[in-house]
Amino acid sequence: MNKVIQSVTILLLIVLGLTSCASKTRTPLPEQYSGKAKIAGMPQVRDYAVAMTGYYQNDFEESLKQKISSMPEGHNIEDHVFKILAISGGGANGAFGVGLINGWDASGTRPVFTLVTGISTGALIAPFVFLGGEYDTELGRLFTSVNSDDIFKQKSFFGILSSLIGSSDALADSQPLADLLTEHLDEEMLGEIAKAHSEGRRLLIATTNLDARKLVVWNMGAIASSGHPKALELFRSVVLASASMPVAFPAVYLDVEAGGQTYDEMHVDGGLLVEVFFYGDILNIEEGLKKVGLKNRPEAKLYIIRNNQINIQYEEVEVDVLAIAGRSLSSLTTSQGVGDLFRIYLITKREGIDFNLASIPPDFVPNAQEAFDPVEMKRLYDLGYSMALNGYPWEKLPPLYNE
Repeated sequence: MNKVIQSVTILLLIVLGLTSCASKTRTPLPEQYSGKAKIAGMPQVRDYAVAMTGYYQNDFEESLKQKISSMPEGHNIEDHVFKILAISGGGANGAFGVGLINGWDASGTRPVFTLVTGISTGALIAPFVFLGGEYDTELGRLFTSVNSDDIFKQKSFFGILSSLIGSSDALADSQPLADLLTEHLDEEMLGEIAKAHSEGRRLLIATTNLDARKLVVWNMGAIASSGHPKALELFRSVVLASASMPVAFPAVYLDVEAGGQTYDEMHVDGGLLVEVFFYGDILNIEEGLKKVGLKNRPEAKLYIIRNNQINIQYEEVEVDVLAIAGRSLSSLTTSQGVGDLFRIYLITKREGIDFNLASIPPDFVPNAQEAFDPVEMKRLYDLGYSMALNGYPWEKLPPLYNE
């Protein structure tokens, strides 16, 4: 990803130098409607992940009721173990997580997850992992065969200048990635996600609302279950937005309704705010259990796949502003990711949830020749696969934490 980061830095410098560029024509949502706007025809499919608004509390309670009603006769939900999977960002490094998932499946111990969350690259992976089975195989093929040309088309230098003056918002065109999503996220998959949702399982994907500078968590099963003719289009758009690194890839503009008018919101990579997410103060588990009449809390296990290394590899940085900027940005995102792990760990301690962490081993030496190098991705996939096939050594604590 260093080449991508350097390209982003180049564009930022160009943008700073173009003081009279036109801006993209849009109708942005006014601030007074922030948090109140709805997707037309699908009003209950998302919420900000910053406060207890009631949306995800209600959805949690509804999921428990669905789970109870879908359990086989004679089974008690209080004896059920809730398995949760959170998949981080990481660009092409997502091949490691995909390999781990497939190796886990091949070992015969991979569970059916009650909740799957994904962000950035994790958002691309999450729908496939949520359904499992043949979708895991399809995901493995995707992450070991694509290259950079299958993900984006990079503009020429003069094309970038011309696009900026003409109000473009990115140095590359992500249409190839959008085409991949159109090919693989289809009506059949949407129907299966809707079915799983009706049985109490949840698939959540996060984007960054850049206007509000807040994390938006999308209830993908609610989108799939809406029956709206544009549900599949929205589903694909949310996944694309979550994986769209700002400036490198175009933002995704989503139409919303508020105050009787139609506006748009600018959504980009959820990894801009967090590298991996579980939940914070958006719901109260104890209150939810009481509401549905449960006396004992079911056991819960959280598995986090961090598609990156915990520590950045040593690298001699050239005396070059772009190299320094790129190295600084990668250091920032790595530190942010570690902070996310500590935050999630404290939540699991508070809630009595079993914490499990996987990440790319520290002795792995990256050798990518491009942003999405199929050879490097296959190497990462094989590494994750072999580690999981032999029983992945899940970490029980966040990095450098001693109890």
